[in-house]
Amino acid sequence: MAHRFTCIERVQFSDTDMAGIVHFSNFFRYMERVEHAFFRSLGFSIVDKPAEGEERVGWPRVHASCDYMSPLRVEEEFECELLVEEVRSKVIRHFIRFWKLDGTLAAEGRITAACVRKDKATGQMKAVVIPQRFRDKIEAAPPELLQRRDKK
Repeated sequence: MAHRFTCIERVQFSDTDMAGIVHFSNFFRYMERVEHAFFRSLGFSIVDKPAEGEERVGWPRVHASCDYMSPLRVEEEFECELLVEEVRSKVIRHFIRFWKLDGTLAAEGRITAACVRKDKATGQMKAVVIPQRFRDKIEAAPPELLQRRDKK
């Protein structure tokens, strides 16, 4: 089962402010990108395509936060590290770190996504138990991985 995923990204000019530093809001885009890549690495899509007889679910964000430690600059490559922090019955919480390639922690954030299904009667989204097909592939990371503050 998976609890960690990493990928390398590059800061695009359009991600930066006038000083050539990543604008704070773009870290939320990076978090979403690494979350989607994590799902794809497990054979899923963030746009659920269930097997015959299974109902489609969605993953709206119910919380997102980010703390910034060291700026990322235009054209700089960095590593996105997603750790599954917690899996509850209806919610998955991801802890995401952004590492400069020299090992410096640039930022860390959290995304909490609820598993929902559209209620056929009302058309409203309703939180539901995470389907077994996801539970079979996703688990929470060990505490020591979540607590470390360096790339060692």
